[in-house]
Amino acid sequence: MNRKQRTNYPNLPLFQTSWKILLFLLLLSSPMTAQNSTAAPKKANNRTATPNVTRMDPTNWFADMQDPTLQLMVYGKDIKFADVTTDYPNVKIDSLVRLDSPNYLLVYLNLKGAKPGEITLTFSNKNGKKTTKKFQLKEREMAGTDRKGFDISDVLYMLMPDRFANGNPKNDVIKGMEDQLCDRNEPSLRHGGDLEGLRQHLDYFTDLGVTALWFTPVLENDRPADGGKHSTYHGYATTDYYRVDPRFGTNEEYKALVDECHKKGLKVVMDMIFNHCGDYHPWAKHTRIDENGKTIKDYPSKDWFNSPNYGLQTSYKLTPVLDPYASKVDMAETVDGWFVPSMPDLNQRTHTSSSI
Repeated sequence: MNRKQRTNYPNLPLFQTSWKILLFLLLLSSPMTAQNSTAAPKKANNRTATPNVTRMDPTNWFADMQDPTLQLMVYGKDIKFADVTTDYPNVKIDSLVRLDSPNYLLVYLNLKGAKPGEITLTFSNKNGKKTTKKFQLKEREMAGTDRKGFDISDVLYMLMPDRFANGNPKNDVIKGMEDQLCDRNEPSLRHGGDLEGLRQHLDYFTDLGVTALWFTPVLENDRPADGGKHSTYHGYATTDYYRVDPRFGTNEEYKALVDECHKKGLKVVMDMIFNHCGDYHPWAKHTRIDENGKTIKDYPSKDWFNSPNYGLQTSYKLTPVLDPYASKVDMAETVDGWFVPSMPDLNQRTHTSSSI
C-alpha cells in the first residue's frame, strides 16, 4: 500500500489517535508496576553502595615491561558499575570493560614510564562513595631480553611434582581445601610430592646430565577428588593462576627453588595452562541470581567459555588446525571442545586471553 492509497481511508486519523492514547496508557502503567516491585530498588541500591573489591588479578606487576599495557581483572559484588581513577605518576587508565556479569570489571592500564612503587586505585560509584586498593608495581630483576630460555642444546627432564618426592609431609593435606585425600595406595589420588622434595634432590638431576626441569603445572587446583578416587594431582585444572598450590608449597618457595636450580645450572620451565581452567575456578564455579530471579552460572561474560556446560568434547586431534581442508566439525572439536568435563574450555577470542 503506497502513501496515496493510505490517505483514502477516512477513519485512519481516528484510529491513529486511539492507538496513541492506548499506547500512552500502557506506558504510564508500566513504571508504576516497576516502582512497586522489590527488584528495581534492590538493583539501584547495589549500584550506589560503596564499591566492594574482593580480588584483583594479577596481584602485582613490573615496571619497564616491553608492552606497557596491563589488564587488571577486578572481582567484587556489582563492581561492574564502578569508575576507576589513579593519580600515580605516568599510570593512565586507558579503558574500562564492563562484562555481562555485574561482579567483574576489566581495567586496562598504561604503565609507560611508570616507576616501581605502590599504585593507589580509587573505585567510585555515581553517588561519590569510594574505596581504594593498593597495587604493587615492582622492579624487574633483569630485562626479559637478558634471560636465556631453553633450546635444542638442553637435556629436558619432565616430571609431576606430586609423584616425585615428598619433602614436607605437613602440606600433604591442607585444611579448608576441597580435596582432603592423600593416599599413595590409590593411583589417581595425590601422593604428597612437593617443591621441597624437588629441592632436596636437585643433585639427582645434575648427576644425570639434565640441564632443564619441566614441572607439570604447580598452580592451585582446589577441587575435590571425583568419587573420592580421581584427583587433579597433575595440576591441569587451575583454580588460581597466581598462586602455587599449597600442597606443593608457596609462591616464595617456588621462587627459592628456581633460584637454587639456577645456582646448580638448571633451568626451570613453568607449565601454565591457558587453553582451559578448572571447573572450581571462580569463573566457572560461582553462581548468581539474574534479573529474572533465576540462579545462573556467574561467568564473567556469556562467551567466556567455549561450548558452556560441557557442550562439546574435544577430539584431541591437532591436525585440523594445520589442515586447510579440515571440516568445520573437526576444527570446532579441536579448538572449542572441552578436554574433560572438569576443565572448561576458555574462549580465547575474547578478553579471556589477557585475563590470565
